[in-house]
Amino acid sequence: MKKTKLIIPFKLLLVFFTLAPGYLWAEITNRIVATVNSDIITLHELNASIKELTGLSAKDLQLRNEKKFYEMRRAILDNLVNEKITEQQIIKLGLKVTVKDVEEAIEKVKKENNLTQEELIYNLKLEGVTLKKYKEKIKKEIERFRLVNYEVKSKIVITEEDMKKYYQKHSKEYTETSKVRLARIFLKVKKPDDKQEITHVKSLGKEILRRLKQGHDFSEMARTYSQGPAGPEGGHLGWIKTSQLEPTLRKKIAILSVGDHTDLDIAPSGFQILKLVEEKKRRLKPFEEIQDAIYSKLFKEKVEKRYATWLNKLRKESFIKVIF
Repeated sequence: MKKTKLIIPFKLLLVFFTLAPGYLWAEITNRIVATVNSDIITLHELNASIKELTGLSAKDLQLRNEKKFYEMRRAILDNLVNEKITEQQIIKLGLKVTVKDVEEAIEKVKKENNLTQEELIYNLKLEGVTLKKYKEKIKKEIERFRLVNYEVKSKIVITEEDMKKYYQKHSKEYTETSKVRLARIFLKVKKPDDKQEITHVKSLGKEILRRLKQGHDFSEMARTYSQGPAGPEGGHLGWIKTSQLEPTLRKKIAILSVGDHTDLDIAPSGFQILKLVEEKKRRLKPFEEIQDAIYSKLFKEKVEKRYATWLNKLRKESFIKVIF
């Protein structure tokens, strides 16, 4: 499974204010900790956000490091204030995001990261996020992107020259490494000091080679004779980066054409025959193939910068009161 980072949240704007001393755990959790124009933020909301973002309860976080706790709490509260401001603007402007919009955005993420639905869910699980929660986050992202587009869309311009400069500067990101897909017939030597057993296994290996040269199917031979873990699957080992192969083996594979196999070679605990099933040479993806992904990346970066500038302006125009 490929692991790919999927969720691209807006950066927390870390604005620290003077903090009131002490923290009373017996206090009522639904009390108001901040007002943002006509909206409120409760202590319950704040603590829930702390738990979601850090994986720890507010109490546990404070016990670990009190100074960092206060800094983190203030940063998270500040982010909640920002969310309230953007939500108010979204409602004010009547911006709507449909279920179809969310599904299309997720399909785009899958396409850009070359992911199946199963791989998407697998990556989300690694990050501790459910598909439902991910869809909620995507919905908020779309709302905020549309909000910023509405406010500053005429100022965001990304030219083909911008994209090509990024492509040239980050060519390593778009270079596919050399890979090979291999199949193996592995013959185990149970007693390395037993010369008679070694001779017997070697003889079997030569007989397998003879049959392969006669045109017998490699996969069927692997299912019949291979004692490796991939034997039942026809010996298929899947895709392997060429750089991960042991140098001597890498040289042997390099001279093979697709469909060819090696001779009988010594391997740890036995002998093996390897077949080159398929290969992908190292290559830089053409600009035309990835220009949409580059556009999306540059657009998101510019939107984030514009968003931060616009949000700071809106904060100054809002009535914000923190109560601690």
